[in-house]
Amino acid sequence: MRIDSTANERVKAVRRLRRGRERRQTRQTLVEGPILVAAALEAGIVPVDVYTLGGGALVARCEAAGSTIVEVSGPVLEAISTTMEPQDPVGVLAIPELDGLETRRTVVAVEIGDPGNVGTLIRSAGALGWQIALIGGADPWSPKVLRASAGVQLSHPAVAIDELERLVTIGLDPIATIVSGGIDPGSLEVDNPIALLVGNETHGLPTTLVEHCVASLTIPIAAGVESLNAAVAGALAMYALDRGVK
Repeated sequence: MRIDSTANERVKAVRRLRRGRERRQTRQTLVEGPILVAAALEAGIVPVDVYTLGGGALVARCEAAGSTIVEVSGPVLEAISTTMEPQDPVGVLAIPELDGLETRRTVVAVEIGDPGNVGTLIRSAGALGWQIALIGGADPWSPKVLRASAGVQLSHPAVAIDELERLVTIGLDPIATIVSGGIDPGSLEVDNPIALLVGNETHGLPTTLVEHCVASLTIPIAAGVESLNAAVAGALAMYALDRGVK
């Protein structure tokens, strides 16, 4: 199959996957470029369709795994891409159904709205062996989050939950990260697995959530620096907790 026109209905359907509502309705999303398409295959998620300028070994792997291969023109690849510099190939994935959370160390992104921060936190959690959950915020299956996670969302996906109580009921101790007034992460002592809450870039964690946490921690920073980026704060806290909590 080959498509040369950006007015093609199939192309229009792919472009609509940029919208969160369309992704939720179709349960599909986009992976762009060889790194993410390969990451999907490694995670056992075979692209439904793969759009390419001309094939290659990776496209052949997708075809062998069951993907429909669609050759496209340069303008079509640009039209379906979400980046300024389109990468070949672009895959359409079915968003997998996820299992529930396990009772183990979990970082929780609370209303983090920037896709780059959400993706970076997912990537850090995966690298450090933590589970990740989301309460509100950016769609973890958006192309921007998938890129920022460097594909980790495909192999270690974030689980969306609706409330803090979900974490408590499976035996996790919620720990808040706050800008000031909390204890040093390295001195934290808890008995149960941790649910580390990281708040919104601008407003931090809601007071109501902090009040329901068993402890609050603050990462020490130099004088004159107001705060840390949300994803950086989460990564530093996870790293410190891995070394401080027995």
